[in-house]
This record gives sequence, structure tokens and C-alpha cells, in this order.
Amino acid sequence: MKNLLSIQEVSKILGLKIPTIYKFICLRKIPFIKLGRRVFFDSDKLDKWVKSNSYEPIYPNKTKK
Repeated sequence: MKNLLSIQEVSKILGLKIPTIYKFICLRKIPFIKLGRRVFFDSDKLDKWVKSNSYEPIYPNKTKK
């Protein structure tokens, strides 16, 4: 079975408060798995989600010669 994370573990990993994660779940902004009344997160899908929400800077720092 894949590595499933609890909402508390995801909160610590992402540095987000639990209510924020529940809001993301309600808005379907974060991938999750619901088993009965419990919510879990697939660590691989969560990692891909985080990477897909990263952006490169518009003006990269230029080094002076």
C-alpha cells in the first residue's frame, strides 16, 4: 500500500494550519483520499501537487561580472 499521510502530518510537512488544509479539501485544491469519514493524502501525489504549484521568478537574479 502507498504511504498515506494524515491531515496532521500534512500540516507539519507543508507548514499550513489544519483549517487551511480542510479549506483546500472543500475547494478540491489539494489531492486527497477519503475513507469513510477520515481524510488521507498520498505522499507521491502531494509531492507532485507541491511541485506543480511552484513558480520561477520573473526576473532572475543576474550576477555582476
